[in-house]
Amino acid sequence: MYRAVAALLLSGLCLFGNPQEDVNVNSRYTVESVYLADGDYTHLSASLRQDLDAVVGQKLDESHLEHLATRIRRDLRVQNVAFHVRRGEAPDHVRVEFEIQGGRRKAFDVDIPKAAYYSPQGFTGIVDATTNIRDTALSLGLVSDGDELVERFSGIRARVEQHFAGARRVRVAFDVGSYHQQWNGSTLRAVDGSSLGLYRSRQSFRPSATLTLTPQLTWTVAVAVEQLEMQLPAAGTQSANSVENTLRFHQGWEDTGSDGQDLDAAYTLRAATGALGSDFTYVRHAAHVRYELARGNSGVTVEFIAGGLTGRAPMFERFVLGNASTLRGWNKFDLDPAGADRVVHGSVDYRYRYFTVFYDTGVLWTNNESTGPKQAAGCGFRRGGKDGMLLAIAFPLRMGRVDPVLIAGFNF
Repeated sequence: MYRAVAALLLSGLCLFGNPQEDVNVNSRYTVESVYLADGDYTHLSASLRQDLDAVVGQKLDESHLEHLATRIRRDLRVQNVAFHVRRGEAPDHVRVEFEIQGGRRKAFDVDIPKAAYYSPQGFTGIVDATTNIRDTALSLGLVSDGDELVERFSGIRARVEQHFAGARRVRVAFDVGSYHQQWNGSTLRAVDGSSLGLYRSRQSFRPSATLTLTPQLTWTVAVAVEQLEMQLPAAGTQSANSVENTLRFHQGWEDTGSDGQDLDAAYTLRAATGALGSDFTYVRHAAHVRYELARGNSGVTVEFIAGGLTGRAPMFERFVLGNASTLRGWNKFDLDPAGADRVVHGSVDYRYRYFTVFYDTGVLWTNNESTGPKQAAGCGFRRGGKDGMLLAIAFPLRMGRVDPVLIAGFNF
């Protein structure tokens, strides 16, 4: 009888002890490195690249790796992505390899980074065609953007990006662009007789390098060379040459199912001086913070923007509010048609399934004059989070009348 009881206890330990050991065994191992089997890192989104880098140094979590594999599959548009855990160089360390299965990303791809309609200002669209040669991505795009800046700029752009895999991930890129400007009548009247110069066309050259300082923090340094063909023939061609430094922080927290949190923060300092051969001399500060919280079918996004500009800067550096993503419902040409020197803006979006409501507030300053605090609100339908497809109606909150504004598009 004692032998039978002992056998039962032993079998119970085998049945109930081993699963517990399997659950805890991963916590013994630390991730030494993470990489893609084909090294195609360049077409992953910046946030996904940072989340992959953040796995290094953490304890092995297979559920999190499965989630990352799903995100890689979506980014690269392939049938499936699997991960394999290999023995690392150090004791109790492992290497994680993501493998693309069932077909790889096309060598040539066409993407639409932004498409928006904002009824006060019309359509904005960007189309990029990209080809990949090993770790190098070559892109050529068409742009017609009347939303982001004071002016509408239309033209072509190109980008070459090279990724270097190593202990610290480094990316270098070279961007060029050639744009023609269209100015709103309100802007022409606002700058008449002022020192703000308008230009017919703009050529842009921007080499940059991005270094991953920590899994969550990246630093980008760039040199921007802008050649402006001024509207007045007597002004000829002027340059706006600057050095740019950007620190970007990204942290994601994944809970069970669709729950999670995401924090993005960036600060950019851009300075143009005569030492760089620039006709414009100025310093521009810009900060942007976005926090997203997802719980089941609900989601909340909170954003904050602040910026300041000193010196004599070209029009494309000036701040605007009242477009498809800031003070939604207002017209930027009614607030400050020539752009502003300083800006503060905040917004809150709440989503339940596909329904969304939002509230925006912000203020602009030029010299010592202010637009005063402005508010706007709206509702509509959104799919795919803050950067997904949106169809909404927005209203400027002011006394006297209600002027609804239509917003439609995606990736803005």
